[in-house]
Amino acid sequence: MALWSLKGKSILVIDDFAEMRSNLRNMLLPFDAIDISTASNGDDAIEFISRNIYDIILCDYNLGEGKDGQQVLEEAKLRGQLPYSTVFLMVTAESTTFMVMGALEHQPDDYLTKPFNANILQKRLKKVLDKKSHLKKLTVALQEDNKSLAIELCDQEISTNPGRCNELVKLKTELLINEQRYDEAREICNTIIAERNLPWATLCNAKIYYFQQEYEAAKKNLEEIIAENHNYVSAYDWLAKTLLKLGNPVTAQKTIEEAIEYSPKSVTRQRMLAETAETNQDFITAETARRRTIRTAKNSILSDPNDFTKLADAQIKNDNPKEALKSIERVKHQFKHDEQAQISATLSKSKVLKVMKREKENEALIDEVTVMVKNISTPLKNNLALEVTECFLAHDKADEAQNIVEQLVSNNHDNQELLDQVSQVYKNSGSELDPTAMVNSVRKEIRGINNKGVKLLEAGNIDEAIELFDQALAKTPDNQALNINSAQAYIMKIKSSGPSNQLLTKARTCLEKTANNKNLQQRYKTLNAAYWKLSKKHNSAIL
Repeated sequence: MALWSLKGKSILVIDDFAEMRSNLRNMLLPFDAIDISTASNGDDAIEFISRNIYDIILCDYNLGEGKDGQQVLEEAKLRGQLPYSTVFLMVTAESTTFMVMGALEHQPDDYLTKPFNANILQKRLKKVLDKKSHLKKLTVALQEDNKSLAIELCDQEISTNPGRCNELVKLKTELLINEQRYDEAREICNTIIAERNLPWATLCNAKIYYFQQEYEAAKKNLEEIIAENHNYVSAYDWLAKTLLKLGNPVTAQKTIEEAIEYSPKSVTRQRMLAETAETNQDFITAETARRRTIRTAKNSILSDPNDFTKLADAQIKNDNPKEALKSIERVKHQFKHDEQAQISATLSKSKVLKVMKREKENEALIDEVTVMVKNISTPLKNNLALEVTECFLAHDKADEAQNIVEQLVSNNHDNQELLDQVSQVYKNSGSELDPTAMVNSVRKEIRGINNKGVKLLEAGNIDEAIELFDQALAKTPDNQALNINSAQAYIMKIKSSGPSNQLLTKARTCLEKTANNKNLQQRYKTLNAAYWKLSKKHNSAIL
């Protein structure tokens, strides 16, 4: 045991019991572990993880009040604060199926059941650390979101480390799917399935069919997985999504309910059930699912005020307006510093009061919403903007509705689906106003700014382009085209003038806003790679 060392490794121990934190520290000390930090609850753990990169995290599942270990792991991953190189071991005294399934869905590197001794801990850590020590370059590529390089490195590792072939092949396949290199990914899946019918390969095949809109083929694959692996919950999730695409929400709802029987501790799964039940006008199930979503998301980064207002909507449908009012008050209290949540809650409360025929109070709340929207410090989220627009049109506030739509179009001038929804809101309201001319005018203005900025960059007038884009983003901070062009301008400026933490920060912010835009993926990848290269070069990486 003395030959193996943790010297130089940074370690975070998370446990709500001081004695257990001390025991784990004492188990690690004989292996030259010196840099050991401890956290007694989930919130402190997230704070530590946000400020440091750890080689090893030992996290107890049950952390008392607040976030549990699963939520710590989930939040760290969602925030992008858990590099591939970090070893995350989940520690627990519990072994219920629901708990284990929930924890494993978020894929810790290993799972350690109490009681255990130093020898067992050493073996588990050594196994995972040895595996990851060979993948340093791959870790960096994944951290920098350089999927093309990560795929190349997977090939190199597969040829030199055949013992880790299965895991690397799976990772490569998932990266290929993310890169939309579907033919290459399918060839790997079919080769694996021909040799040994592994569920993950069939699932990847189903995902490819789904993304290529071959929904019947995806459905067939997913049903095959479930028939042979009843507790493979990811297959249920994808089958439900596929059934929704096929226009079969009733069967989709049943599929999600089956998945929840195996693994209920999933916020996204409970929320999907609620949304599907709402589509099916099954408001009894919707109400139950929203309650479970709220309970599961408590203390989690996935907690969403929309769940409370949707719960209130379901309660109205279920003839229980008094309970709906209670749900809305919970939003107001729990998200009291969230301007958008407060607007949504006030709007939802007005609906309840209208159902209860308390018209004067309802009208007063609409006026309150008008003031709140006027004074809000950030643009309304898309769905909320549509909802407020609908409300304003119904209450003869056409000018206020137009102001919202202008902002919405400015931030989403190339999102035709959303613009169609705007038109539908006007039609459904019975308004004689037609937003088409206004929408086209705003789109023309944004496109003009974009084109002018691009021409300035092409002419080498980088400072003028940055000034133009900065002014535009001050008014429309979420516009995807403006953000990607701004990122390019900032990166060009750094290349020409030298290091600037301020410009790197601005570039990072703009890139993060475009990361999930499928139409901008190639530009995002190119600029993201350039950003990381500059960050390393100037020793100014923004993490």
